[in-house]
Order: sequence, then C-alpha cells, then structure tokens
Amino acid sequence: MRQTSAWTLRPEGEVISLSLRWTGLLIVLFVAVYGSLNWLSTQRIDRLRLWFEWELAIPLVPWMAWAYLSLFASFFLPMFVLDAPRIHALCRRLAFATVASGACFLFFPAELGFTRLAQGSQAGFALGLIHRIDLPHNLAPSLHVSWSLILLCSMRAASPAWLRHVFDAWLALLLASVVFTHQHHLLDVAGGMLVALVARAAVSPDGRWSALPRRVP
Repeated sequence: MRQTSAWTLRPEGEVISLSLRWTGLLIVLFVAVYGSLNWLSTQRIDRLRLWFEWELAIPLVPWMAWAYLSLFASFFLPMFVLDAPRIHALCRRLAFATVASGACFLFFPAELGFTRLAQGSQAGFALGLIHRIDLPHNLAPSLHVSWSLILLCSMRAASPAWLRHVFDAWLALLLASVVFTHQHHLLDVAGGMLVALVARAAVSPDGRWSALPRRVP
C-alpha cells in the first residue's frame, strides 16, 4: 500500500474504482439537491437579502470566472494522492456539505444583490457559462466555497511543502472568485467556510463518521 502523502501518476485500481464510484454518487446527489432547490427558490417570493449595501460596489472581474471554474478540474485529482480511507473521508465530507447546505437553501432561500450581465455582453465565455448553468439563489452557505475547501485542503495535507503553496494560491483564487464573479456575497463565503469546518469535524480522517462508535477488535 502506497503512502498517503505521496503523489503518484499510477494510482491503485482500488482507489481509481472507488473515486469514480464516489464521483458518480456525488454528481447525482449534487444535481438532486442543488438543482431542485435552485428551481424551487425561483418559485418563492420569500427570498432573503443576505448582503451589505457596500458589497454591491465590489467590481466584477470577468477573468476570475476561470478561477471559479477551476474547481471542477480538482475533482479527479484526489485519486492521485489519497488512499482509499481518505477518499472515503473526502467524499463523505463533500456529501455532508451538500446535504447541510441544501437544508439551508430550503429554509433560507436568498436573492443575489448583484445584477448579472446580459448574455453576449462583455461577460466573456467563462462567466456566461456560469450564468447558464447556475441560477442565483443557492447562495448561503456557498457550496462552491465548501467544496473548494474540502477538496483542496484534503490534497494539500497530503502534499510536500512546495506543493502546499500551490494549493494555498489556488484556494485563495477560488475563494476570491466567488465574490469577484458576483456569484456570492461575503456572508455566503463565511457560511461556506463554516460548513466545511463542520464537515471536517463530522468525518474522521479514516473515513468514519465521527459520531459513530468505533468497533473494538
């Protein structure tokens, strides 16, 4: 069994299979929770204004959309550095964050304070793509922030020192991008960070739910 702290270009078959199965399950969970609740929020009139007025002066930075979308490039990286128990831990944390955030979206539907640019404007391809696939209602907590923290921090912890700096820079860009693409407000970011911390506490590094008793051999 390879060490969990070593990157490899040839992950074990067990890890590849486990990663792909979890990816399929998480996609189904995400679409079911995020998609349905985003649609539901468009039908509601009780959406909340969870922003400060001064936030609306934050400039739109269209190129940040590429940083925002870079999260999706991270989905298949864990299999190259994490072993099976840590893959379980990572994916259970992602599932926990998705369900917990979904509960918040259901009970606290939010309204985006920023005005989105019209299609075909100076928004650019990447920002236009985000607007086409994401309705602006699943805001607080930011699931994009939660997933970014859970994914990148899991890989960062199993990386050498020089690579940790790369993950630090990537994570900083991701966190900034949700605001500078006008996808989220600051309270959404704070909420997403909190959900990530709770998810980390809920699942131990070996993939077990922390609240469950361990079996004594």
